[in-house]
Amino acid sequence: MRRATAVVVRVTGTCSASYKLGDKVLVNLDNACIEKKESDNLCIFAVSAILANMSRIKQGEEILASCPDPATGLGGNVIFKIVKEEFNDESIGRSE
Repeated sequence: MRRATAVVVRVTGTCSASYKLGDKVLVNLDNACIEKKESDNLCIFAVSAILANMSRIKQGEEILASCPDPATGLGGNVIFKIVKEEFNDESIGRSE
């Protein structure tokens, strides 16, 4: 399976979605779906930044992506490191 993994590497302020260092969002690139069971919170604004930046890189590359919240008010800005990779785990992506 090909997948993209977005991992939180920095949080400034207080994130409304409660993201913290190390939280992940996994995207199965073979079926274009987010792996909900293997992912942490799914903030729609962060996911939009992840998906937009994920499309800019090739397999094996990585990029940083920032959620659109500038953390100037009560919210928090989150930075994700996104990596595209091959992953071999037959249990991921299957319905139970």
